[in-house]
Amino acid sequence: MRRSENRLSAMVNASSDLIYRISPDWKEVAVVGGRAADRLPKAPTGSVRRGWTTERIHPDDRARVAEAIRRAQEQLAPYEAEHRVEIEAGQWSWINSHAVPIRGADGSVSEWFGAATDITQRVRQEEHLRLLVNELNHRVKNTLAIVQSMVSQTLRNCGGNARASEMIESRLQALAATHDVLTRKKWQGATVDEIVRTAIAHCLDVAANRFEVQGSDGCLEPRRAVALSMALHELCTNAMKYGALSTPAGHVEIHWSRRGDDGNALVLDWRERDGPTVEAPASCGFGSRLLEKGLPHDLGGRVTLAFDPEGVHCHIETSLIREQD
Repeated sequence: MRRSENRLSAMVNASSDLIYRISPDWKEVAVVGGRAADRLPKAPTGSVRRGWTTERIHPDDRARVAEAIRRAQEQLAPYEAEHRVEIEAGQWSWINSHAVPIRGADGSVSEWFGAATDITQRVRQEEHLRLLVNELNHRVKNTLAIVQSMVSQTLRNCGGNARASEMIESRLQALAATHDVLTRKKWQGATVDEIVRTAIAHCLDVAANRFEVQGSDGCLEPRRAVALSMALHELCTNAMKYGALSTPAGHVEIHWSRRGDDGNALVLDWRERDGPTVEAPASCGFGSRLLEKGLPHDLGGRVTLAFDPEGVHCHIETSLIREQD
């Protein structure tokens, strides 16, 4: 009998986080053992932990647990519920609790015997997964909206299918490159330097030494990073076709700095130098619409596009990710 009791005790303490007995009316709970037993507030040896099923269940879960208990008592069926419980003072843990009725010789229920397993880590992982899926859905919708606008505006402003196909492909490649940067950073954001150099990468094969890029440290959240990258891509494309990068002597300056009392405001300037004399376009194309209308909205900041005779100047103001103290 002693060996059997030792085996049962070992099994109880190894098989679950908490093993318990409940009175037939579910008003008294006695903890038998389990790995979590030592984490419960101490009670006198041999005493019954009264009120544990109500006092230590999270207030938001009590009605649901009470309904599960009612059904189990009425149907004399196994009880099962997932809810939060205060195993340690002030700390809520999720548990999966399961109990079965124990009948006496007369067939009546003499007690309920149950086990509770800590599922806090699983619940947190599921919640994290839900957040990731929701965030992914949000980003996919935003990306599809960008692609839809990109294709629509490009087709509207291009004279031929070949030209439209070329521009759409170029813009999609720029969008994909920015997504690659953000993916490497687990979509937590990207530095301004990374975004700038990624956006101008398609120009470097023919104009590698014609960019002056410099600025301070700082990170942009994903939406602002994508918006800035697409804007710089359009500025690059325009500069290569009509602006400073269309002539051998022309070059581009991209300078940025941190401003504001807390240093979390970004000010970025794109300036074209030594290119052909600039004239304001007669019509507003996709690039201009993106810069003057879409960019301020996505950046949550201010954008000024000037077609100065000596070179295009784009002034951008937005917010950086706030650094943790």
